[in-house]
Amino acid sequence: MKRYIYLAAALLTVACGQPKEATQLTEAELIEKAKGIHERVITMDTHDDINTTNFTTETNYSQRLSSQVNLPKMIEGGLDVAWFVVYTGQGELTKDGYEKAYANADDKFKAIHRLCEEIAPDKIEFALTSDDVRRIVASGKKSSHDRRGEWLPHWIGY
Repeated sequence: MKRYIYLAAALLTVACGQPKEATQLTEAELIEKAKGIHERVITMDTHDDINTTNFTTETNYSQRLSSQVNLPKMIEGGLDVAWFVVYTGQGELTKDGYEKAYANADDKFKAIHRLCEEIAPDKIEFALTSDDVRRIVASGKKSSHDRRGEWLPHWIGY
């Protein structure tokens, strides 16, 4: 185990060193290079809290809201993928508590699907796999997920 920690520390030290090329670029050139990278990769935010009151036909994430993320902000910022969090706080560990937690989570799952399937299906699509994400982003749409973490390991190569 210690060996892995030392290896990780060594790799981080090397990876965090400033490349010689970066010191030779002007600030404007560096910004332009960063923008080029940003445009070529699939950008994602893996933790987007949601409020289900913002998933109605009157008020929703296809509009500019004060929420952390919404479609106008995703488009302006170049964010391709939003992982909407289905967080349910822990309540009483009773049958009633479990039912309330289930209802809260179910409400969030349904809200995310409502955005993708009813409110703005021309702008955002729900993905189940990383292949779905690539297809959706290539089509010009934004990609959405609920954050269950079931396929996160596939993104990082496990």
